[in-house]
Amino acid sequence: MKIGTYQIYGQLANYMNQDISTITKLEDELSSGKKFTRNSDDVISVVSSMDYNMELSQDNRYSSGINSATTMLSDASTAMSSTLDALNQAKEVALEGLNGTSSAQDRAAMAQQVYQIRDELLGFANTKTADGQSVFAGLKTDQSAFDSSTYAYNGDAGVMNANISNSQLLPVNVPGSTAFAYTLSGPVSVQQADGSTVTYSMSGYPPPSGDTTINVQITDASGNTLDKFSFSNFMQLTGLLGDALNSNNTTRISALLTPFDDAISQATSVSSDIGARQNRLTAQQSAIENDTLNAQTLLSSVQDDDVADTTTQLAKYQAILQSIRETTATDVSQSLLDFLK
Repeated sequence: MKIGTYQIYGQLANYMNQDISTITKLEDELSSGKKFTRNSDDVISVVSSMDYNMELSQDNRYSSGINSATTMLSDASTAMSSTLDALNQAKEVALEGLNGTSSAQDRAAMAQQVYQIRDELLGFANTKTADGQSVFAGLKTDQSAFDSSTYAYNGDAGVMNANISNSQLLPVNVPGSTAFAYTLSGPVSVQQADGSTVTYSMSGYPPPSGDTTINVQITDASGNTLDKFSFSNFMQLTGLLGDALNSNNTTRISALLTPFDDAISQATSVSSDIGARQNRLTAQQSAIENDTLNAQTLLSSVQDDDVADTTTQLAKYQAILQSIRETTATDVSQSLLDFLK
């Protein structure tokens, strides 16, 4: 069957249109750097790209939470380290004050040193982040954790959690009622060298929520009360030591040694817990970075254009287009000559 001239022209035009469409698509890929510029270009790759982008978005959100948590815990860790040093220093002063060679005048001088330590502790307890959040105030981050006059706790027991993965929540703060105070599981009695007995107790076991008040009673061998006082946090405890030194009250100084041991133990425990959380954050951040890198690599494989390959393909189709044009021009010229004959 003889193929007509119009059929030939139609086929050539169709080939040319297809080639031009391919060239346009390849040029778009080169200019955008992507394998597709419209969702209809490659539906499977578009869906995969959306999945990987969603994964990257989640990783960014988790990473942001980790960064914020790292800042809060880093500030808390620094404050607790300084708190431990201050408490140990205060205890050393207390022991020095119990030295038989120390005079009332010596103890009065030591009291001023202890008051300074108390003020330093208050500063650590009221630590704030660079953006002004109170580190140890629980959920009341817009105010100082402890009152600067009474040293009473102004915060609450609220704990903030950071979402560091799709299945992990990590506490990022430590309320001041935990970081700068401790509780007892039951009454504790300690016999002192002078024969008196010191009893440390609370209002209940466990005590009411938020109650960190330690009651101290000193009795003689007959059970008569010689002294009693209370404190709710490390600052108040240190202030009591300063007062005892200033008044040359060695019985009270001795009675405060056990609370300082308990305070040091509590601060050590809190510091260790903060360190463990920091380690979890570091490990999770590393896992997220690896996951992000993997998702970026996979995303690149489905959407990023292979410039070298696309350039080669573009050159090939441009050559094909040129060939079609030349063929069309020759056929049209030949048809005209046939027509003139």
